[in-house]
Amino acid sequence: MKTGEQTFTPAGATQALEWITVLSAAGCDYRLTSSADGGGWRLHVPCTQAALAWAELCRFENERLSPSVSVPAIPETRTDADTSARWTAFWLAYALVLSFLWFGPYDGRNPFHRAGAASSGAIMAGEWWRCLTALTLHAGVPHLLANVFFILAVGQAVIHAFGRGLGLLLLLGGGCVGNALAACVSAPGLVGVGASTMGFAALGVMSVHQTVNAFKRWRRWRAVWRRAWLPMASGLALLGMMGTGPQSDLAGHAFGFIAGAVIVLPFSLPVQPPVFSKTAHWVMTGFAILLPLLAWLLAWRSV
Repeated sequence: MKTGEQTFTPAGATQALEWITVLSAAGCDYRLTSSADGGGWRLHVPCTQAALAWAELCRFENERLSPSVSVPAIPETRTDADTSARWTAFWLAYALVLSFLWFGPYDGRNPFHRAGAASSGAIMAGEWWRCLTALTLHAGVPHLLANVFFILAVGQAVIHAFGRGLGLLLLLGGGCVGNALAACVSAPGLVGVGASTMGFAALGVMSVHQTVNAFKRWRRWRAVWRRAWLPMASGLALLGMMGTGPQSDLAGHAFGFIAGAVIVLPFSLPVQPPVFSKTAHWVMTGFAILLPLLAWLLAWRSV
């Protein structure tokens, strides 16, 4: 263990993956190691962040009421950023649910569904708004619930890391660019719907953001890889489990991940990342709300 670090020991690989997700969402730095004798994983957190990390892990385990770990009840230590990220992710997920209740499950015979779906041929013909409107359409309830989970888990981490306005724009931009790139390589008749492109963009954003932050701290790729390989592997595993089914838009999922990984670079790479005021975040939030509405207005006019 390095000097100035507090070590936490998860019960196994599954709990280790859950705990690094919790620490990432809380904005805590961590380093992942495994014991030489195969005895399990270790999470090392700087002492300056140990109290916050322990509070977040305790709250996570207490809320889940997991019998696999015993933790003491402690006062919650929420910050304004925590609360803002949770509520913003909640309202974004709620907007997806409302759009599903309004439009219903995707039906190719419905003219509005046809006008809003991510048809690769139509996008390449100039109907760019489909890259956004397709994010609000879903094939059914299981499809919707999977994407709501993505937003509440990984999307919340993006919003926590970058703030309400910029976080929403990164999610929306990643989903939009992912759909556009998928249209470039897909057959003209391919049609896709769903916010999963945005969810995988969130995975790409957080994977790259964590890797860049690790490099800034340790300046050695070996140390960076020790910390970053598991989040990256979990993102690829999710892509394999949820993104490659017979009816899945594999191109949209893969390019969503790539788009998120690329568009976050200007906000993660600089030694001093740009800092935006609360007013700027509210302006970006309004822009993120208006863009899908504008896209649907254009889709409605094309019906």
